[in-house]
Amino acid sequence: MARWRLRLNIRTKLLALALMLAWLPLLGVSWFGLQSLATARATAEESTIDALRRQTENSLAERAADKAKLYNSTLDHIQQQVESVAGYANTLIAAGPPTEGGGERVWVVPGGATPRNLANYPETVARARQITPLIRTMVARNQLISLGYVAFETGGVIAFNQDIIDKLPYSFDPRDRPWYKAAKTQKGTVWADTYVDANTLQLVTTCATPLYDTEGRVIGVVGFDILLQTIQQDLLQTDIGAQGGAFLLNSDGQVLVAPQMRTDNLQWNEQFRTENLLDSDDPRLRSVVNRMVNGETGIKRLMVDQDDIYLAYAPVNYSGWSVGIIYPESAISGPAKAVGSNIATQQDDLRNQVAIILLLSLIALPVVGATLTLWLTRPLRRLQLGAQRVAAGNFSHQIAVESNDEIGDLVRSFNSMSVALGQQVDELEDNLHRLATLNEVSNRFKTIVSLPELLDMIPRSVCDDLGFDRAALYLAEGSYLRCIAASFGKGNEQQAIDFIEAANNDPVSLEGSTIEADIMRSGQAVIIDNPWEHPKIPQAKQEVAQSESYVQVPIFGHDEVIIGLLSADYQFSQREITPRDAAQLLTYASVVGLTIENTKLYNHLEQQVTQRTTELRAAMERAQEADKLKTQFLAAISHELRTPLNAIIGFSTVMLDELDGPITSMQREDLRTINQNGRVLLHLINELLDLARIEANRVEISPESFALSEVVGEVTDTVQGLIVGKPIKIHASLPSQSLRVYADRAKTRQVLLNLLSNAVKFTSEGTVAITARPMTMMAEGTQQPRTFIAIGVRDTGIGIAPEHFGEIFEEFRQVHAGRTGARGSGLGLAITRKFVELMGGQIWVESELGQGSTFTFTLPVPELGPHDPQNEAAQDDARSIMDGTHA
Repeated sequence: MARWRLRLNIRTKLLALALMLAWLPLLGVSWFGLQSLATARATAEESTIDALRRQTENSLAERAADKAKLYNSTLDHIQQQVESVAGYANTLIAAGPPTEGGGERVWVVPGGATPRNLANYPETVARARQITPLIRTMVARNQLISLGYVAFETGGVIAFNQDIIDKLPYSFDPRDRPWYKAAKTQKGTVWADTYVDANTLQLVTTCATPLYDTEGRVIGVVGFDILLQTIQQDLLQTDIGAQGGAFLLNSDGQVLVAPQMRTDNLQWNEQFRTENLLDSDDPRLRSVVNRMVNGETGIKRLMVDQDDIYLAYAPVNYSGWSVGIIYPESAISGPAKAVGSNIATQQDDLRNQVAIILLLSLIALPVVGATLTLWLTRPLRRLQLGAQRVAAGNFSHQIAVESNDEIGDLVRSFNSMSVALGQQVDELEDNLHRLATLNEVSNRFKTIVSLPELLDMIPRSVCDDLGFDRAALYLAEGSYLRCIAASFGKGNEQQAIDFIEAANNDPVSLEGSTIEADIMRSGQAVIIDNPWEHPKIPQAKQEVAQSESYVQVPIFGHDEVIIGLLSADYQFSQREITPRDAAQLLTYASVVGLTIENTKLYNHLEQQVTQRTTELRAAMERAQEADKLKTQFLAAISHELRTPLNAIIGFSTVMLDELDGPITSMQREDLRTINQNGRVLLHLINELLDLARIEANRVEISPESFALSEVVGEVTDTVQGLIVGKPIKIHASLPSQSLRVYADRAKTRQVLLNLLSNAVKFTSEGTVAITARPMTMMAEGTQQPRTFIAIGVRDTGIGIAPEHFGEIFEEFRQVHAGRTGARGSGLGLAITRKFVELMGGQIWVESELGQGSTFTFTLPVPELGPHDPQNEAAQDDARSIMDGTHA
């Protein structure tokens, strides 16, 4: 029967199916008339939609222009009201101090309308109360304004047209609000971008204009608020239905007002970030936004979120904003499409009737086609199901061969492929398991820094991770191989100790003929199946191990150098050792070798670090002792030199005064030279003594409150003797003769004297000026600001290069030594810096070669005390100078 079975290949089957499907064009002819009707309907629908679109575009453009005109008029009216209030307020300010105002509550920063805050700024509070009635009147005239207020720079005082003081947070400061900053920065009327109102926690925009004093300085801001909700409901309300909407855009492309803008989870003191349409990913939308920002008028069709929309826009010239109206394209084409849909429904009914007639007349053709398709696809379906089972992991599944054609050949090939794939997957899973085990072992070994602990763990890990029953670790030491550690399983610890002892009693020579020596030389893994009869196995060790078979593999370190070997067996389970076991142990040994050498290197480096640390600590102690001896020597030698030197200066002075009798002119010159050089040497010795005291922490600072002008006058008189015969003028410019500092008076005098002496020394002609000014700095060791007096000594001398700024304050350093003929010890500026820092100040230099130098140092002002009138006066004096109100 099978001999007469007809074999049809795929090509024959496809040809038969194609002949049957050739009848399908007959069906196309039947549908031609129906398609013509559908085309006519689509054309009419498209023409209607085009006409509606043109009409809508014109209407939207007109509405955008009208809405911009309305908004422009509204903004103009509100701005005129704000500027009217500001003009009236400026008139009141120019008229002089305000009279006592009404009882309106005002806010004073921080904390609000507390009696203490109101008492701190009585004039500003009275001014705010004076202007409040006018603001209340203006707000009552315009229903769009939600809130009016006037804020002042002094004290952060602000008054509102209605009492909202209790609603404001404790830290509210009008000077930090966007409307205040914008009006103050631009010094003119501004419309602030959308922000969160501290009172209502709603989005608002503000029209604000600054107030000025008689000297043209900004002293406050008047502002009127418009709620975003008011703008949406009144100014931007459109009559284009619920599907359309309007929004406002500022000159930076940011959306100021939109129908769905909310302040959920946003605090009043956080910056409200709106969407910037100039950052859109759509280049066509960015192009339209650029036109809006540039003040153009027009309409554009865009694709936004997979929907077509129309965007009409027009500028609000008064504020620099732009109004946009959005209308979906679906709202335009929807009615026309609905009519077309009704026509299409009727056409579908007609098409169904034609289809039924054709189906009944050609029922035989689908039956034959279905039979041929089933005949063709049934073996392919079986092949598909078999592939799905193999894909699900069932590699043992085999598909029955039911045909003798190309599909049958394909099924046979598929069965062979699934068997081979199953073998490959099993091998891959085994390799992945081995790699995972090695990775886990490597990570565990990395946490061990103790070499003995690591060596003891390696054999145990071989048993725990690779499944061997027993394992031993050998390492090369010189020309021998010694057993370092062994693991023979729980309860067999003594046997492992005996094995290590037996192996090391007669250590394996690397030059010998044992199996271990061969492995160390060849680098190959070896499986030993007959250890009792093998001529290269030491029998003393075998007597203890009692192994029937085991595997040994070399351990490779850095640069492929063999540093030892691993040995393992299945003594208890009596499993046969396979080449796969040997390969797994060999891979494991490669990880072990690198870990052992890395741990050795780490331990060696740790020893070196400990040794170097000990050496450095000893060197530091010696250096500290030498520095201490140097300080003691400087103090001792300074004291020893001062006594004879004072005698020389004293006797030369007596002789110059001719107390011991008359002297000749030549003797006078010699004595004057002796006296002057003695005084110079005494100054140098005093500097050395000061330096020694500073380094020994023996300098005593006795701070007191004193007038800076007194010390400046004393030092100026002293330095006058240094400029005799030189075209140099010294003058002091202090903002107040009563300006006081809190410092050591003697040390302050010495600091000024050192700086003035240096200025005179390096200035051949010109001026040396002393200046003082208050400044606020963070006090050292605290985070609290404190007022200091910055005292500057400016000269017109040779100057200092910027690269030497860091050297001039170092001990025994002279930047200009040899350039001007002026020489010294190089200690003056070093001592000056230390004295300034001990008094709680700082010192720095500003200079330019050939233009002179300015040395500036700071001293604290007396802290304000309740029973210290001088301290209180000094604080008031410093504040008045910083505010610029000092006479």
